[in-house]
Amino acid sequence: MVCRHALGQLLAGRRLVVTVLLSAIPLLAPALLFAARGNTDPVDFSLGLFRNLVLPFLLPVVSLAFATAALGSEVRDGTATNLLLKPITRAAILAAEFAAAVLATLVVLLPLLVASQAIAGTTSSLLVGTLAATTVGALAYSALGVALSLFIGRALAVGLVYVVLWEGALVSVAPSASSLAVRGYAEGVLAAITAHDGPVVATRLGPVSSIVLATVVTLLALALAARRLARMDIR
Repeated sequence: MVCRHALGQLLAGRRLVVTVLLSAIPLLAPALLFAARGNTDPVDFSLGLFRNLVLPFLLPVVSLAFATAALGSEVRDGTATNLLLKPITRAAILAAEFAAAVLATLVVLLPLLVASQAIAGTTSSLLVGTLAATTVGALAYSALGVALSLFIGRALAVGLVYVVLWEGALVSVAPSASSLAVRGYAEGVLAAITAHDGPVVATRLGPVSSIVLATVVTLLALALAARRLARMDIR
């Protein structure tokens, strides 16, 4: 019940329209142009679009936007009290809000990824790899976003600064830092799925390391969020 209500809140009104438009235009417009020209390999095009647009920009921005609004908006608006007074454990409330943020992110991004790669005419292994990588990234970014929203007032801004400075600038200069970047975990999952019959994706992390690190980051962020939520006063 809480998850369904939270998902409805996240996808209600202008937020969904704006998020879909801001994601669809940079994803579908290049795919349509590519389909019209067709002067490069479709797999290389789709892989480049995913690694250069979805992973560094769309995935973290959409995930953090939904995740920081899930519980953060309740806290800022003062409606968190009504939620916390319900006969539901705070851990269950946190899990529901986290699940809603993840689902909202996937509802926006997965159909657009399928559409863009269908237009470009890519392979099934690359499609499966990008969908799996997006799901792993959405889980980790959403956990971080929910945790930030309970500790910091401007959680979305702080999250975006982390994405730009750490996952963008620092990882590009020092690739070894990818072991501490959600983007690196998603790329590791993508590389593992496309390794057999898809394009070769060069990454520093293997599939096991990527999944383990992504799981650790997600669980640690949720543990911090649960601790913070458990200590919040009801007023």
